Amino acid sequence: MYRLLTAGDFHSLYECFLEAFSDYQISLQMTEEQFERRVIRDGVELELSAGAFDGERMIGFYMNGRGMWHGQDTAYDAGTGVVPDHRRRGVAIELFEFIAPRLKERGITQYLLEVITSNERAVALYRKVGFEETRTLAALRANAAMKTTADIEGVSIRRMDEPDWEVFCANWDGEPSWQNSMDAVERSRNQCEIIGAFVEEKCVGYGIVFKPSGILMQLGVAQPFRRRGIGRRILASLSRDKLLKTNNVEERLKGTLEFYRSCGFEVGLRQFEMIRTL
Repeated sequence: MYRLLTAGDFHSLYECFLEAFSDYQISLQMTEEQFERRVIRDGVELELSAGAFDGERMIGFYMNGRGMWHGQDTAYDAGTGVVPDHRRRGVAIELFEFIAPRLKERGITQYLLEVITSNERAVALYRKVGFEETRTLAALRANAAMKTTADIEGVSIRRMDEPDWEVFCANWDGEPSWQNSMDAVERSRNQCEIIGAFVEEKCVGYGIVFKPSGILMQLGVAQPFRRRGIGRRILASLSRDKLLKTNNVEERLKGTLEFYRSCGFEVGLRQFEMIRTL
């Protein structure tokens, strides 16, 4: 049986998520509280999500968020999974065929997701149901905790209470992915820390970390102030001797990837960002 989810399905969704990803390429095991934080950050709406059931047991799901993406009302697949003992039975495709028209009925015009490039079975599934790749994204992890760096003359590093999006966006070389977007930061503001770099009270760089998981959601430095150690200083302030990781850095941004490597980050995996018109 396939149906849309409700708030009452949250615990079952959590348990199904753990089971479905128990043998995943990376560990996605987490507490129910951590799972709830992830759901909030990704903008998941249970009434736009679907579950597959064998009797009372949830055995598969599409967990969807909703928001604007490139000017279109978009559903974001924040997680799709089928428990191991129900795989290779067509559950994922049938569940997609169930949810897609219902998203369209609600005015959603496109479906967005990310999938690990080496997960050939999942990539093939998404291509089969009409998704197309839009860009390749890299996930990086620090191989050692960053130590506090020396002060930079004329630059003050301090915590910011609120994001200044007009300034922050001007520092982007590429658009953040859904999970690192402005909306994602705003949805999880009470779980984020923002560090800014200032020259004569002008913000010339910033970083935002999602504290529960140590994920660096955004980092940017204004063009005229790059290669002065400001980005590294921001990272060190956010790290505080903890390992940071950053998801979904565009592969085409060679300079950005090289900066992270110079700071001790290594690429752990790559993902395709994919979109399907509904």
